[in-house]
Amino acid sequence: MNRIRSSFFSLLLLVLTATTAFAQTRRISGRVTAENGDPLVSASVNVVGTALGAYTDDQGRFTVSAPEGPVTLRVRRIGYAQKTLEVPASGGDNVSVALARDVLQLETQVVTGQATTVSSQRAATSVAVISGEQLNRVPAQTIENALQGKVPGAVISQNSGAPGGGMQIQIRGTNTINAGFQPLYVIDGVVVNNGAIAIGTNSITAAGGGIASNQDQQVNRVADINPADIEDIQVLKGPAAGAIYGSSGSNGVVIITTKRGVTGKPDLNLIQRFGTQSLSKKFDLRCYSLAEATDPAGSFGIAPADYHGCVDFQDELYGNHFLSYETDASVRGGSAGTTYFLSGLAKRDGGLAVNSGYKKQSLRANLTQQVGTRLNLRGSAELIHSLTERG
Repeated sequence: MNRIRSSFFSLLLLVLTATTAFAQTRRISGRVTAENGDPLVSASVNVVGTALGAYTDDQGRFTVSAPEGPVTLRVRRIGYAQKTLEVPASGGDNVSVALARDVLQLETQVVTGQATTVSSQRAATSVAVISGEQLNRVPAQTIENALQGKVPGAVISQNSGAPGGGMQIQIRGTNTINAGFQPLYVIDGVVVNNGAIAIGTNSITAAGGGIASNQDQQVNRVADINPADIEDIQVLKGPAAGAIYGSSGSNGVVIITTKRGVTGKPDLNLIQRFGTQSLSKKFDLRCYSLAEATDPAGSFGIAPADYHGCVDFQDELYGNHFLSYETDASVRGGSAGTTYFLSGLAKRDGGLAVNSGYKKQSLRANLTQQVGTRLNLRGSAELIHSLTERG
């Protein structure tokens, strides 16, 4: 009987202690925005020194439990500099926080070999991060074109001026004599084969007397991806790439993350571009006068009736200004449990020579479904059709 009574009092004391601890907490609400006033979705708000925290909704609002007395809130959002806020004991239950853009990208989460992700300022290896905004600031034919000049230490060269691709990326140099130097491409966690098979048009037609021409310069498979669908690109240049992907990552790894849905109302984006292309430089031509062309003692000695003046064959071959266009549409949104991102692209590069150009159509769907509190299901599907014309 004494043991039962002792257990009862112990249970009662535990309940009273828990009730007292619960009564000593308060709720702090607020709103997190960018410097321009736009709400920030999925920003984390944590009470410093405790495990209490919350995330902002589609309006940037949050509600977090905090102990009684003055507390410090830490607000973080990828792409923005973190900020701490002192909340007084009373009169501070409704706060507003404005985050500034992280210009130096010190708060960017990067991939390393030691951990899944780590803050850029704590990373022990060099990881270049290019956001989708930086990538699409200037229109480019392919992803490789858009990456030129944005990855320190990477050599990105173009094989020819033919539309549609023909780019090479060299990050860490050549490891062996007869092996390739192309990096490994990973798109949304899936390793992608960037190889392409030449169609052999030059051999079949014997164009140029067997001299290699750009007819067989195939387009990279990574070039098929729509740059507007990319959230960010991380380039692993150090030995940490081998820690994750083994010997296949010895030449470096290019990790591409596509856009996903966000909680909130549907956000529709539509981009329409039109333009033409022209030669940036032509070879100098020497034009012969009628007397020089018809001189019997000269190199030509043609009849006066056959003299047609100076003909710019470069302009005749490459002076075309075919119309190029690009139509890109995307929509993203979702609810608390389901988010989506859908996009479509129709692109045509006219080229300069007759029968040369590049056509591409693509459709992408990224879906995220939350099941319970510990499981997130993500699915991605993309349908691409591309056609390269080399003249």
